[in-house]
Amino acid sequence: PEPGRRLGKLRNWQTILGLVISLACLGFVLREVDFARLWQLTLGINPLYVVAINLLLALSFWARSARWRVLLRPVRDCTIKPLLVANLIGFMANNVLPARLGEFVRAFAAQRVAGAPASAALATIVVERILDGLTLLLILFLTLVFADPAKTAGAFSVAYMRAAGVSLLAVYLGVLAVIWCLWRWPLATTSLATRLAGKISPRLADLAGQILATFAQGLAVLGQARHLPLLCLQSVLVWLPGLAMYVVFLPALGLPPSLFLGAMAFVGASLASAVPAGPGYVGTFQLAVLWALVIAGAPAEPAAAYALLFWAAEYFPLTIAGLIAMWANGLNLSTLSRAGAAEGGEGGGE
Repeated sequence: PEPGRRLGKLRNWQTILGLVISLACLGFVLREVDFARLWQLTLGINPLYVVAINLLLALSFWARSARWRVLLRPVRDCTIKPLLVANLIGFMANNVLPARLGEFVRAFAAQRVAGAPASAALATIVVERILDGLTLLLILFLTLVFADPAKTAGAFSVAYMRAAGVSLLAVYLGVLAVIWCLWRWPLATTSLATRLAGKISPRLADLAGQILATFAQGLAVLGQARHLPLLCLQSVLVWLPGLAMYVVFLPALGLPPSLFLGAMAFVGASLASAVPAGPGYVGTFQLAVLWALVIAGAPAEPAAAYALLFWAAEYFPLTIAGLIAMWANGLNLSTLSRAGAAEGGEGGGE
């Protein structure tokens, strides 16, 4: 259908833009790197640091899967293991596929591996992302309390990071309001959104109607307000190991194991995820972490090495684990790419 083709063209432009931004950011970071020294640092890293951050990553994934189980319970009582597999496959897809298809791949994998309806899985992922975003913003604002407001690094400053946090908070609250309206008044909300989209393009109106109608079917998850305290606690448990990863890896590059330094690197990485980028957030991740560490007082050279090597120490084990999970369940990258594009273009399917 024509709306699908238009969305495909938009996704292609998004991919190109992301790659351009990634390459530009990576080039900027590499200007700070002495490659001979970086190679020495790589060879000198104690492998236990890599093992430690990946054990913490595994703990975070377990907590994420436990939370997803609670979110999906109104429509499907899944066990944690298949949801963990779906998470691994989805995050691997984000690392290797363009246009950030990983979230749509996660919905497809949840249907394929755990038997959850794709529309419900996609709805829970949106709710999950709002919980994640609000948790990360809490960490961001708490961290910036201890930052020197006069410090800058490249395009980063404490004021910029705080403003970015406020902007993201407004976006998350806006999306939450739309989801709430779609749950409480699905027909009225879909009709209003379709009419507004129709003022731009009739084809866009058709596409918006299809997506919202399918998405609304999965919003039974919002009928469990009594679980909100548990979901908030689980969201903290998802991200505390993630924060600990950044602190634990600092001594691997000769940086002090400072909670503030680690939290600033964590905040920089979180802000980078909101910027269009290539697969795995390559380039944007490294530049944001570099600038955040410099603002926190770290020297530029070890900060750049940290940004590059931390990314690699997390990226490759996670990608390999996801590929193994994918192959073990009879899937391949071509299937995931097509499924992710279909879920993204049609709002999920049963």
